[in-house]
Order: sequence, then C-alpha cells, then structure tokens
Amino acid sequence: MPHRIRNSLCGTAFLFVVLSTSAGCAGDGEAVPGRSSGETSATERLGRLFDEVWQASLERSAYLRMREGVPIERLDDLSYESHAADVARAQRWLEELAEIEPALAEHADRIDAAALRWDLETAVAGDRWFWHQSVLTPYSTPVPMIAEVLRGRPLGDDAQRRQFLQLLSGLPEFFAQLEQRVRGQAERGIHVWRPNHETALALLRSFLSGDGSGGPFALSEARLESVPEDGRQDLAERVRGVLRDEVDPAIESLIAFLDSEPYRQATPEGVGADELPDGEAWYRYRVRAMTTVDTTPEAVHERGLALVAEMEAAMLELQGQTGFEGSAQAFRDELRTDPAYFPKSSDEVAERLMAAAEDMEEVVDRYFVTRPRAEYGVRRLDPALEGSQTYGIYRPPTPEDPVGRYHYNGSRLDERSWLNLRGVSLHELVPGHHFHIARQSENQDLPDYRRNSWHTAYTEGWGSYSSYLGLEAGIYDGDPLSAYGMYSLEVFLATRLVVDTGMNALGWTLEQGREFMRQHTLESPTQIATESLRYAADMPGQALAYQMGKLAILDLRRHAEEQLGDRFDLRAFHEALLEHGSLPMEVLRSHVDWWIEQQRQE
Repeated sequence: MPHRIRNSLCGTAFLFVVLSTSAGCAGDGEAVPGRSSGETSATERLGRLFDEVWQASLERSAYLRMREGVPIERLDDLSYESHAADVARAQRWLEELAEIEPALAEHADRIDAAALRWDLETAVAGDRWFWHQSVLTPYSTPVPMIAEVLRGRPLGDDAQRRQFLQLLSGLPEFFAQLEQRVRGQAERGIHVWRPNHETALALLRSFLSGDGSGGPFALSEARLESVPEDGRQDLAERVRGVLRDEVDPAIESLIAFLDSEPYRQATPEGVGADELPDGEAWYRYRVRAMTTVDTTPEAVHERGLALVAEMEAAMLELQGQTGFEGSAQAFRDELRTDPAYFPKSSDEVAERLMAAAEDMEEVVDRYFVTRPRAEYGVRRLDPALEGSQTYGIYRPPTPEDPVGRYHYNGSRLDERSWLNLRGVSLHELVPGHHFHIARQSENQDLPDYRRNSWHTAYTEGWGSYSSYLGLEAGIYDGDPLSAYGMYSLEVFLATRLVVDTGMNALGWTLEQGREFMRQHTLESPTQIATESLRYAADMPGQALAYQMGKLAILDLRRHAEEQLGDRFDLRAFHEALLEHGSLPMEVLRSHVDWWIEQQRQE
C-alpha cells in the first residue's frame, strides 16, 4: 500500500493516496493547499522510501508475509550474505533519508522518518554483531516462527498443497543455513553458553519428526481433515517422507555438531555477554537497542535496585491489608507454597485472564479514545514450547486468525500462582499488547513498514504501564492479594534491570542472579531457572526493555501533567502515545513535546 500523505485541517486527517511518482496529491501535479511543491515532493520521496523498505522486509520474512496474507514462496535466508545485503541497503536508505528529512513539513511524516532513521542506524550499527546473536536458544531461535508459518498454510486446494510442500522442501536448506551460522560462530569463538547447552540440544531434538509423523512440522489430524479425502493419504505420505528423509537428517547434522566433544569443550562455563569476544561492547549496543534510550548498564542497574525497593515498600503495605502478621519473607513463602494460590487447571488460567479483561472493559472508555477493531482471546501455548518459556506470548491477528490472542503457559500449574494473572491480562490484552499491536496493524495512516515494526521498549513498556494503569482504573480495588500479585509481577520485571546487567556487565554469576530473584520475587525455581538463562545465555539486554519502557512512559506522563496542569487529559495523552504506533523512546519524547504544544494552542 502506498504511503499516505497526511494533511491536518481543523483536527481532521485527510488521506491522499500517492498513485504514481508523477501524480500530485490534489490531482494532476497540484500541490496540497498550504504547502510548497518542494514539501510535497519530500513527502512523496519519503513514501517511496517506505515502500522500498517495506517490500524488502516482506521479501525477507516468511512470518511477515503470513501476517499480511501475502503468498509465501520461500523460507527466511539466514546467511551472512543476506544480512550483509540488508546492511548495505540500510546504509543507502539512510543516505536518502538524510536528503529527505529537512524538507518534511508534516509532523506525522517527521515522526515516521525519525523512527525509520533510528531503525536503520541501529541495523547498521548491529552489523558488527551478526555472529553474536544466538540462534539456538529458546527465545532466540527462528525455528518456532517458521513452524508457525507452516502450520498456518491452508491445504484446501491443489495450489495450496503444492505451496505447502514447496515450503516444507525448503526446511533442509533452512537448517543447513542454521548449522552454517553456528559453525561460523564457533570459528569466531562464540558458542552457546554451557548452562544453556543442554536446553539448546533438547529444543533441537523437539523439532525432529521421528518417523515423519511427529514434531512441530508434521501434519495434525485436524489439518488433514481440511484436505479432500481423495488426496489426503497422498499428502500425508509425501509430508512424512520429506520430514523423515530430508528434514530430520538436516536437524540431526546440526545436533551432531552441537553435541560433539570439541563444541562441548569450547562452551563458556559462565554466563553473560562478557564471556564472548568483545562482549562488553556488544552488551552496551544491546542495552541501547533494547531500551531505545541513551543509557549504560551501570545506570540501568542502579535504577533497578531503586525500583525493587520502591515496589517492595508498596507490597509490604498491601501485605498489612491482608491481615498477615509475619515478615515480608514469611508472606512470600506462604504465597509460594499454599495450594490455594495456584490454579487447578489450565482452563482456570484462561478464565482468570479473561475475567480481568472483562473488568477492564467496563472502565476502558474512561482512559482511551480509540480501541482496535479486532477481537481478542486466550489460548494455551504449544506444549512443546512450555518448558522453555516462563509465561507466554501475545500473537497479533492474522488474515487466517483475525483474533489477537495471548498464548499462556498451562504447564506446571503447581508453580504458577494465579495472584499475578490480573496484571498479566492487562499487560497482554486490555489495554496492553492487544490495544497497541492490533490497533497499530489496523492503522492505515501509517506506512506498511511502520504498521509492522515494533520496538521492544515501547511494546513491553506499554504492556507494563497497562498493568500499572489497573491501579488507577480500580481493577484491583478491594482485592489486596491481586494488587500484591500485580506488584509481584512488576517487581519481577524490575529485578531484570538488576540481574540482566549484573550477569552481563558487572561480573555476577548465574547463581548470584538467581539468588537475587529468589529474594525478591514470587517466581518458582523452574521459572527462575528459565528466566535467568534468558537474560544471560539467550537474549542479553532484551529483558531491560519492559521496565525501562514503562519508566519512560511514566516520565512522559509526568512531564505532560506538569506542562499542561488542569488542561491535561489522560485519554488524549493515551491517544498521543498510541496513534503513531511503536516508536523509539527518544522519538516518542519529541512527539509528546509536540503534542503538549498542540494542547496549549487549543
């Protein structure tokens, strides 16, 4: 879809579609009233640049094509050559953007351009770290996303089945490229951290099909039922044959390399970025890329310590409201061990999540001007992924499944307290990820690239802010245990600022990180084990985005309240935060400053 030129008139957005490079937005080359032809040209150039970036993104990502309902002809290219071509394009786009930006007149265009510039600069700076990115550990591996693409392929007619078989036949090359990537890392002294090595092997083994009928790529009985009966057996046999004879050997080759004695001996015994070559510089890059603000690991660590103390003071006050007379540690121990605080079934988890969303629905119009059109719901996570993920994941609507869903972890229920589920629901659904991501996807005022680009600090910061907003909205009123549970979720996210930076930049051991989490969270030993590895041996820096993003949003809200006084409107402020979709926090700050000036003029 072409980039849209926005002209604001009396608060109403008029959209003019650029149909060709020669077409003017008011017809036959005429300029938009009130603008010079140079300004229009700059907007058109920005639109063409966004179109080019978007088409390149579609070309590179099978998952993105699935989300957009575009035919998928091949799986993702994991090679360094493909990455290098991406970086070269990003550098060229940056040079073109530098020529365009000074002539942009519309605020929306300037915000879009600033977001794109941040993305491109981060991508170019990340060229140095291609080999540092983990591709085998639970949160980082691209394999589950490819499995989701294959599971989402319709099989109702001959053309659809041919496309599915074509994609399936690309899996051996996909896993061969994954092995080439791992071998290239090993040649550079980069290996899976030893504490996560067995987890990586177990994850790879879970992708095997056995006799061709198991694993995440196999056809389920339900999917086979969508195939006409006369072609069902043939398709099933062909799929089993490809998985058994072609895909499994490619996976087994990667497993053999990872499980070899030389590789095992080379794995670092410790954890953290500083175990890798140039790890300190890589981690500092990761901190900036994930938080989208100019900060340091040391500053994040100190802010985390202060935030944990602040949260625990609020939790102690709530503990008093429950009537419990023991110490804070004794209260946490009771909440960790009393069966009354744990769901009896995975269905109960779903019911509690949806009940919290329904409560928020009753008051949501007090806080928001616009809501997404798509419906939302919950569904249990794929059991194959439950062992390696602490909570779950939100999946946005797709053409095949037009419902935004939170896929929750329904395993080990005796270790998953229901106390924080109201906070989790607000984070994931209403008004959290669903209100942001589904609405952004639906927002045709945004360039297609921007509709589909998410910044972790904004995305997770908004989710965490949404849980916190539940306090103001009264979602936890009269229920000090649920309020305590929300704070337990928030303090868990706050400990990430301490533990992630501690293990990656300040010399902490894995056990030190886990001990800090045991002292300050309600998480079970299983959850602490998977989470701590996520920070230090899977995705260093990523977990910083949640609280750092929330803190940035709260800082912006306080700033707007101070500047506007009685004229501050929380609904309008939330609209300002969401209307342009995901933005780097530095860009969001400039947008809020502009919005404050607009509010003063009204």
